This record gives sequence, C-alpha cells and structure tokens, in this order.
Amino acid sequence: MKKILLSIILFFGLFITNAQTLTVTTDKNPALVGEQILIKFTVNAKAKDFKSPNFQGLRILSGPNSSSSSSYSFVNGESKSEITTTYSYYVSASKEGNYTISSASVNANKKIISSNPLTIKVVKGKKQENNNIEKNLFITVNTTKKNIIVGEQIIVSYKLHTRLELENTELSQLPNLNGFWKKDLESSSRFKREVIDGIPYNTAIIKKTVLTAQKSGKLEIDPIKVTCSIRITNQRNRRDPFANFFNTYNVREEIVSSKKITINVKDLPSPKPNNFSGGVGNFEISSKTDKNELNANDALTYTIKLTGTGNIELIKPFLIDFPKDFEVYDPKITEKIFQGGNKRSIKTFEYLLIPRYKGDYKIPSYNFSFFDTKQKKYVTKKTQSHSINVLKSNNDENNTTSFSQQKVESVNNDINYIKNSTIFSEKNNQKINLTIIYILFSLPIILMILLSIILSVRNKNPLNLIDKKHKLAKKIASKRLKKANEFLKAKNYDGFYEEIEKSLWGYFSDKFKVDIINLSKDSINDYFTKYEISKDVKNQFIDLINSCELERYSPASNKSEQVNSLLSEAEKIIINVEAELK
Repeated sequence: MKKILLSIILFFGLFITNAQTLTVTTDKNPALVGEQILIKFTVNAKAKDFKSPNFQGLRILSGPNSSSSSSYSFVNGESKSEITTTYSYYVSASKEGNYTISSASVNANKKIISSNPLTIKVVKGKKQENNNIEKNLFITVNTTKKNIIVGEQIIVSYKLHTRLELENTELSQLPNLNGFWKKDLESSSRFKREVIDGIPYNTAIIKKTVLTAQKSGKLEIDPIKVTCSIRITNQRNRRDPFANFFNTYNVREEIVSSKKITINVKDLPSPKPNNFSGGVGNFEISSKTDKNELNANDALTYTIKLTGTGNIELIKPFLIDFPKDFEVYDPKITEKIFQGGNKRSIKTFEYLLIPRYKGDYKIPSYNFSFFDTKQKKYVTKKTQSHSINVLKSNNDENNTTSFSQQKVESVNNDINYIKNSTIFSEKNNQKINLTIIYILFSLPIILMILLSIILSVRNKNPLNLIDKKHKLAKKIASKRLKKANEFLKAKNYDGFYEEIEKSLWGYFSDKFKVDIINLSKDSINDYFTKYEISKDVKNQFIDLINSCELERYSPASNKSEQVNSLLSEAEKIIINVEAELK
C-alpha cells in the first residue's frame, strides 16, 4: 500500500513539474501616462495559436511579437533541451487609472493553457530636471510607528531612490540608534520601480531593522549615509568619430544621507504587576512535562512554550517555584524568531529536573504578565500545574537494611569479635631517637611555609600579575570568539561579522552585568567610565562594533580582505578591557 501511495505521489509530482504555464510580466508597474510599457507572455515549450488578451483601454503600440529560444544542458551524461516561446506587446495609457489585462491563451504540447489577469496602475507623470542630483538620488526612512511605549517594537526601512546609473553603492555610516535594542532583518537589495509624486525611480531597500525602545522620551534615529558611484556619460566629441563609437563614461562619487527621525516613547503605565518581566506584545504561554511518574534520582523535562508577537527575543528564563527536593538545572533555550518578533515567533525553555526523594510533588502554575499593545493594558496568562509522583529509587543510597545478629564462628581468615581486655608485653628495650622524629615531623610544615612565602613574593611581582591577567584575558577572548573563527574558516563572512558583533555585545553584557534590553553604545560609555577604562580603549571597542555593522553591508568582494585583522583586533580589545579592569 505504501509503495502504491509513493508511486501516485511521484506521478503527480512529475506531472506538476512538467506542466506548462503561461506567465505574464511587465517592465513597469506602476507606469506613467504616455509611457511605453512592455508586456510579455512566456511559456517553456514550443507554442502556437496564441490568442491575445483584452487590454481594456490601453493603446497597443506593437505586438504580438513572437520569439523563441532554445537551451541545451548535460546532466549526468544526459542531454536536455528546453524551448521558451515569448509573445510581447508594447502598450501605453492615455490617462490615469488601473488597467486590467485579461487572460491570454496558447496551444503548447497539444494543450490549451491560459495566463492570469494582470493589473497595471497608471499615474500622472511629472517633469524632472536631470541635472539636480539631490532630486534624482536620495534616501527615505519609513517606520511602522512613531508613537510607542517602552518595550514596543517598530520596523525601520531605509530606501535608496535613484534615477541615475549607479556603478556601486556602499554604506559609509550607520545610525547609532541610542536608546534602542536593534535586530537587523534580511532585505533584498535589488532595485524595483517605484513612482513618487509622478516621477519613476529605481528603488532598493538598503537596510531594514527592528528597533525595541529601551527608555522613554524623544529618541532620535540618526541619519544613514551611503557612498554612491555614479556613471556619467561623456559628451560626444564632434572632432573624433572613434570617441563617439565607444560609449565612454566617468565615475563620480556622491554621499547621500537620510533625514533624522524622532520617535516618541512613553513609559509603561503604573502600577506594574508583580510578575511583570518586561514583555510587550501579544503572547500565549503553555507548559508540559515529558513524564508524570518516575523513580527518585531519575530526570524529567519541564518545558514552557511562549508564542506570539512582540519583544519575545528579550524575555529571559522564568523563575519557577519548583519543589525544594528537586535539583534544577539552567534551562535550555530554543527560539524561532521571525522578523525580530513582529511575526508569530516561538521561544521554549526546557528545564531538566531531578527529584531526589520519594513522594507526591506539584509543579505550580506560572503567571506570566505582559503589556498587550492592542488592548493597551497588562494581561496575565498562566501555565497549568503538574502533579509528579516520585517512586522509590532502585539505587537509593539512603535505604537501610536490617541485619539479624548471629553467632560468628572463629575462622583463621575472618574477623573475630572484639576482645574486652588487652595484655601488653615488652618485646625489646630498644630506644627511639626522638630528634629524628621531631625533624621528620617538622620538615613538611617548614617546606609548606617556605613554598607559601615564595609564591607570595612571586605573586606580588607586578610582571607576574600582568602576565597572569593577560593569560586569563586571552582565554576569555578566545572563548568568546570561537564561533566567529569557525565562520571565518567556512568563509561565511556575513556570519563572521555578525558573530564578532554579538561576541562584543555579549562580553560587555556578561562582564558588566548589563541586561540585554539596556545594551547600547551609551551604556558602553557609562560603564567604561564608571570602571575607569581609558578613553582610547572605549573608542576602540565602539569603533569595532561600528566596523562590523558596516562590513556586513559592504560589497562581498571587500569582505575577505579585513577578516583576519578584525578577528585579532576583537581579541586584542577584549584583552585590553580585561587588563584595565581593577
């Protein structure tokens, strides 16, 4: 039966894979009034009997223009050929509006297939002077909200708009984002057409970040700067016909910057629930155990599952009131975070528990309070309680076994009963040298005193103290940067730069006991000043974090050049911080 089902699934899979589809695409959407628009109908097969769609008021300038192309490939010694047939139209619109192009159809492999309808938006155009770079090349910043509360998240997107021909773009300055916890999101840097105020631009998202407010007040999102290499075509030389034959150009660099944005952040309302731990969003919580009955000294797993949207990534392990007879280990945390928590995400905490004694126990329910951004109030949700029946252990060391006292026979190789009286007799009259006994007794004590004096003197030597501190600092740095080194060996440069940045933030958080939600470059400045770490080391630490952020968005060709020096620089800066801490 399983073989039959598998065969059916494979058959339909091959059928779906080989099924032909007629796709429709356009080069401009939205388009401008009077602008030439290219419409293409494409099928991956040899086709005939094409039936045109209804263009609903669009003027047909040309078409249908049919063309076909063939491609050949060799895979595992087998040759494969593919044929693509395309029918294209050039159309234009005389007025604004939404135009729906109906389905077209074609005969491919003796089957009639149809395309989906396509709607094109046409807007009124506006004349634009080409010599004004500021209006032809600029950055816009979009935020999902501008009025939020502490702990609430927003998504900030930076878009580059251009009507010029760009050879290259590179991020030259990232915003500090002080007062926010940030998480960068993946974004496509491909340019797409976008019409703004009647003017078409090629637009690309150059950076997309989730920001979580850490404090109240008017928080500023600093400008982002991008260095753009613009191709400028040389003017035609009337005297030199060969110069006009080749399309030559010069490259000009321009730095474009976004505008500063202010986000209004309010404090969370008071009073806060006793068990509120900073959660802001919309969450569900549940719990389970892998077993409800076990022997003493065996292990069970207690799992809390948190799902929802919001600052779920910043929520720390819960303080559960487990029974006192349970040995509790730090939880294993797993998380699936989507769009920094803006889409439904999952975070689980797995606690390993070992009950030591027999009995009936209860893991109480846990009340999780958070601020619901939709209802604008605190909401408390709780897990269920779990009853655990702990049985007697098979290897219980505390078990006592009673023995009945029996008469023990005297055997030469066994232990006899203890005698109640002892008779001493002098064997010989040889005297013991007490001086040797005193020396042998005192010698270990004297050696221990001498050893402690030597070690004390050695530890007081500044050079030895520095060397010892340096070795410890180097060990800490190596441990922190271990994963970054693995990314470097695998030539995963994006992962490498991200891990270096995480390692520096993680080191700062653990060393100075700073909560994740309070991490910022301002807090680095405050704590380094508090612990009297030099200004040079502080600037190097912050500059290294900035460098990692910039390198992650730099072209791929430049990333392999500085990775080795950056790794040693990160190790060096951690060692320098450790050396200056008292």
